Amino acid sequence: MSPVIELGELRRPEDDDEPLPAPPRRPPGRVARAVALGCLLLLTLAGAAAPARPPAPVRVPAAPGALFVVLAGRLMVADGPSALHQGGRVVTGYRLTAGAPAWRFALPAGDHVLGLTGAVGGLLVSSSPTGVGDARATLLDPATGAVRWQQAGYPVPTASGGVLFENPRPGGTGRVLAVDPTSGATRWSLAVPPQGVAYRRDDRGVTQLLLIEPDGRVAVHDADSGARVRAGRVSSAPDGVAYRFAQVVAGLLLVEGASGEITAYGVDRLDRRWSVPVDPRAGSWFTDCAGMVCLRDQVGDAQALDPATGRPAWTDERWAGFGPVGDRLIAAEAGDGPELELSVLEPATGRVLGRLGRWRVSGRDDGSGRLLGLLGLRHLAGDRTLVGELDVPAGEARPRAVLPGSWAECADAGAALVCLRPAGGLAVWPARR
Repeated sequence: MSPVIELGELRRPEDDDEPLPAPPRRPPGRVARAVALGCLLLLTLAGAAAPARPPAPVRVPAAPGALFVVLAGRLMVADGPSALHQGGRVVTGYRLTAGAPAWRFALPAGDHVLGLTGAVGGLLVSSSPTGVGDARATLLDPATGAVRWQQAGYPVPTASGGVLFENPRPGGTGRVLAVDPTSGATRWSLAVPPQGVAYRRDDRGVTQLLLIEPDGRVAVHDADSGARVRAGRVSSAPDGVAYRFAQVVAGLLLVEGASGEITAYGVDRLDRRWSVPVDPRAGSWFTDCAGMVCLRDQVGDAQALDPATGRPAWTDERWAGFGPVGDRLIAAEAGDGPELELSVLEPATGRVLGRLGRWRVSGRDDGSGRLLGLLGLRHLAGDRTLVGELDVPAGEARPRAVLPGSWAECADAGAALVCLRPAGGLAVWPARR
């Protein structure tokens, strides 16, 4: 599951469970990675009847902080950090609607789970030893739990449906490689410079890899074949050792220059485009905002730059975070408590296209930076939780269910709604549509 945006809280009487009317207009946007996102158009909910109380759910055991994913009719659950069975942590596959265990996979002793991802026709389990050691990935058959292959490194999905594995190590001794999806055999590999790897992505995953040396040499490689498609130079790292910034955003390679400014180079020709001053004390960072270059800092400023010129297209200090969902931005305004006020924005202008209301977002990231299957969770009086389906392109949310109790996160599995309690334990409700 991916991080979600924590949104501002709308106050209302404790005995009132109906959605509030939309507060004053403000632009929508999206929260940076590792933040919760969510969007609901209250105008849609205003006239909607409250969803019926769901039937009794199927209970599935899960430790607090467990990871889970639904794939091929199976609910896969990975032990959280607090769980430790004799011999190590496990991933268990359950039949989705029945909740009966179908298979069990034991991780190597001492490993903890980093992620569960559907990839190359199977379930990719990423894990790492507690302490020092290389990350590893295991591809399982989602129906049977059988191991298809294993590979060292962190998995990175590609736009063509493949997967890369990055294994960074000190001193430039790491590698990034691609594998055959059927056998797991290495198809090609590249040495990783000390700076690491920067990835160019589209809305499906990685399309190119950029290997950047501290002296400014850059090699661009195709993510499918590993072939070098171009090479060039950018300004060298100010200290001659490593760049503070070296990342690809909106088709531009951003690197730190000698005088502290950030310079943008076009990835297609590695030609210099523009520079902007950045105060290193502000803790600034860049992120892709649906084709715009968003600049954030720890002070709270939010600025969208035109990728063609580097000039500010719009600035707004109200957003605690934002991020792309298709060709829109979802933005969160800071508030009291875990539920934030969400809006949908037009990326080029920052104009608010829809008010989504107060939600704590539960969603997932497929590894490409895309947010998928967004649901909004809102606490109701009487220890209940409203679950809403968040449709960012349409700028609306549809009520899905009112669940008894409090829930840490939920996932829409199509045929079922799956939710995890903060204290552990999963519940599976059959879909009622």
